Amino acid sequence: MRRLILFRHAEAVHSSRYRDHERPLTDAGRKDAARAGARLADSALSIDLVLVSDSQRTRETWDLAGAALKEAPEARLEKKLYEAERRDLMNLAREQPDSVKTLILVGHNPSIAEFGVHFAGRGEREALKRLGKGFPTSAIAVFELDGVEWRKLRWGDGDLVHFWA
Repeated sequence: MRRLILFRHAEAVHSSRYRDHERPLTDAGRKDAARAGARLADSALSIDLVLVSDSQRTRETWDLAGAALKEAPEARLEKKLYEAERRDLMNLAREQPDSVKTLILVGHNPSIAEFGVHFAGRGEREALKRLGKGFPTSAIAVFELDGVEWRKLRWGDGDLVHFWA
């Protein structure tokens, strides 16, 4: 069973002092990122690979969230995630080797939200309903992929089993 996890970065400062790419997390964002990491840790999901946008806010989000995990998965900065569209996220997922069973994409809206809505072919009813209302900062969507290889992923293949927001 493969899993694809979408993780939107935590709340970042809105200030003209920073270029968009360099915006750090707010104090609330740092707390939310740590809570999201605790949620991942409590889920006891085994994570093989994390692809993180190279923006400051996504790097900080993963650093704080990942610190809550007992075992640190391999994490890589992925420049393509910064200005990605939903099809770019699909292409990144399709590029993963069969050895990766659980993949996390740490990125930005609107691509994370759009991907989630189009990828969720079925799932837990309340989770689908919440996902349809938006993908707030620090939210995490967990999809199971029953018998689907990464390279053969299509829209609607995901079974949304959790949406933590």
